[in-house]
Amino acid sequence: MRRGKVLFIAIVLMLILTGCKYPTLEKAIAETIPFEVQEVLYKTKIDGITIVLYTTKAEGKEVEHIKEPVLGVSFFEGNDKKGWKNDGPNGWEHAESETYSIYNENYTKYDDKGNVLKDIYVVFGEINSENITNIETANQGTEEYKKAKMIEKDGRRYYVGIGIRPQVRALNGNGEVIPQQ
Repeated sequence: MRRGKVLFIAIVLMLILTGCKYPTLEKAIAETIPFEVQEVLYKTKIDGITIVLYTTKAEGKEVEHIKEPVLGVSFFEGNDKKGWKNDGPNGWEHAESETYSIYNENYTKYDDKGNVLKDIYVVFGEINSENITNIETANQGTEEYKKAKMIEKDGRRYYVGIGIRPQVRALNGNGEVIPQQ
């Protein structure tokens, strides 16, 4: 009996120390994001971390009036051989905007001495103005803008960019900057 308890405790500790891993990214998304993922909009892998942009429903009494999908981003570590782990943070964002929204989320991984191993910044949002044809991002402090990834789903348009504390600008078909409102 005592040997069974020790074995049980050892197994529980191993699971806690190794964390829960899932055989596929899709399973990890479904099981570990604390919101109901309505649709995965975009996935990309940067420096061994898979970034997942998704839509979900706004949760909470103070946001019951929000009926349209809201955006969330999560960060996953792993692969199909070794398993997948949600490495956080997990959240959703929503702001009313006539032109386009801007949300920033970053993923920072530290070693056991507090040194930064990975620092990935993601900027994302929804495009509401038909006049916007491109979204561009640049690392903070530079003017070297690059096109952000544009995504169209169900008549809605979204974007995602990756950089160092990225700044965002929207452009119309003539290349003129459209201010965020």
